[in-house]
Amino acid sequence: SAIVAASESGYTARKTAKFRPGVPVVATTPNDRVRRQLALSWGVVPKYSSYRDGIDEMMEDAVDAALDADVARSGDTLVVLSGMMTELEDTNTTNMLKLHVAAETVATGRKVVGGRVAGPLAVVDDGDLSAVPDGAILSLPAHFEGEFEGDTSKIAGIIDARPGMTGYPALVARELGIPMISGAPLPRSLADGTTLTLHAERGVVFEGNLIRYGDRRGASP
Repeated sequence: SAIVAASESGYTARKTAKFRPGVPVVATTPNDRVRRQLALSWGVVPKYSSYRDGIDEMMEDAVDAALDADVARSGDTLVVLSGMMTELEDTNTTNMLKLHVAAETVATGRKVVGGRVAGPLAVVDDGDLSAVPDGAILSLPAHFEGEFEGDTSKIAGIIDARPGMTGYPALVARELGIPMISGAPLPRSLADGTTLTLHAERGVVFEGNLIRYGDRRGASP
């Protein structure tokens, strides 16, 4: 539904727009002067996006810019392009192309254990894991005080509504290498079984499976 281009100079976006694609071209750049120049290019929606730690984060910011500009909606498939990023050392970003499924953020929090996983939501109030399906992403309420009872190997990710880095869920997540964020209450409208994607590295939860085109990324401290 859209082409998203992330680059410093705007060259990638301008060359893409030159061929008059039938979908909008959203261009993100960390250079505000380039952003203003891109406003003069046909079919280009320019947005400012600052440098991040890696190209994956910058490309995801570009997708977020497409959502914010109402160029794409949750569930749309976008073509994401990347040009040269001189500030990202030891990273070759030239001519990078990815297919990305856009999605709205349903919760944000703080990384406890990094990683990116997708799975069904399982709301657990008392720690009982007997009804939790394999590969589930647990949602713990702010009042959770108990311990997990059952097979913890079924847990793919943990979303804790309570802020903090040292509670019982955080200890389990670190010991087992389970991606987790804290301080992230989920909307009550999300029902058990809803497919979520937990991007713990960014502290973000999306609705839907956003890693269907790639491999599941394991946890990192």
